[in-house]
Amino acid sequence: MPTTTLTTARPSRGGATCGGARGARTRRASWTTVARGAGGYLDYAAALSKEFTSVELPSLLFPRAETLLPGSAMTLHLYEARFLALLDAARANTGGLIAQLTYFENESGEEGLRVNSSATLARIEWVKREAVGATVRVAGEARVKLEGVVSREPYITGVYTHVPQMGDVGTYVPSDAELAQVREVTDYIENAVRDVMTLSDRLNGDASASAAEGEGEDEEIDGMWTHKEVGDLRTAMRWVDAPAITIERIETPISMEDADWSRADGFTGHSELARAERLSFAVLQVAPASTPSALRTLISCRAVAMSAEHGLMDRLRLCVSVLEDQLNTLRAKVALKSTLGG
Repeated sequence: MPTTTLTTARPSRGGATCGGARGARTRRASWTTVARGAGGYLDYAAALSKEFTSVELPSLLFPRAETLLPGSAMTLHLYEARFLALLDAARANTGGLIAQLTYFENESGEEGLRVNSSATLARIEWVKREAVGATVRVAGEARVKLEGVVSREPYITGVYTHVPQMGDVGTYVPSDAELAQVREVTDYIENAVRDVMTLSDRLNGDASASAAEGEGEDEEIDGMWTHKEVGDLRTAMRWVDAPAITIERIETPISMEDADWSRADGFTGHSELARAERLSFAVLQVAPASTPSALRTLISCRAVAMSAEHGLMDRLRLCVSVLEDQLNTLRAKVALKSTLGG
């Protein structure tokens, strides 16, 4: 990781198209207006009286093209002393939670890295010590916002807050018509996901499905990302219905061994909007035999999905576009395989 100046940058506004618990603080606002639109409404009293917890987290910095989305997973090989120190700190103090920061490509020639303020809260799933360093599996859990950098040595430590999503207290409450639209799109997406997995199994045989069920510490690393595409999609769909893990659940320093993030007292399932939010990230996975062009498009879509400038319906529409492209490609490949007698 370059030891240059870090500056926080917000993604530019545009259409939704693709081509530590230490130092925890809270802040409170106090507006009392209720804004009503053509259908839904926003209760500013609820939105701005809510406490936002900020938490210090050890952070890894990646190129923007390697964004880890909520619902996705990444396997890393850490061998530098500073990253092993980060790993130890996360396991000892934050329950195995870290942040993934991304930076924009520097096209101006100026010194320093422009860091994206939209980051990902990631959870360490397992650690395997190697002769040199450690292999680490991390899973994306939620979007967070970088509020500031506390330190850069021996690794980056940032202060983060939770990015509100539809269904959270104080967020926009859609009208019945808007909610029906969300429901219609999410139903379409879930049907498309099933079709993608079915076609992927036909293309790859039973290996793809069994790989999804058998993921574990002995898997081989294919670069920085684990490209078990169908397995990733199946795992991501299971994540959609799992309890949410957010930085607001980090109340005190806690070790990874003592943290039980899968447990959520009183959790009986996500609200319709909260589940749609999780679905809008989870389905942006790599499909089998994706072309370089399709991968570039997916990277662009992931960047849009992570941006706080775009809302739930923007992301759901992106999901529809990505899934339709994947289905067209998979159908063509399955047909070709059948023609060749495969």
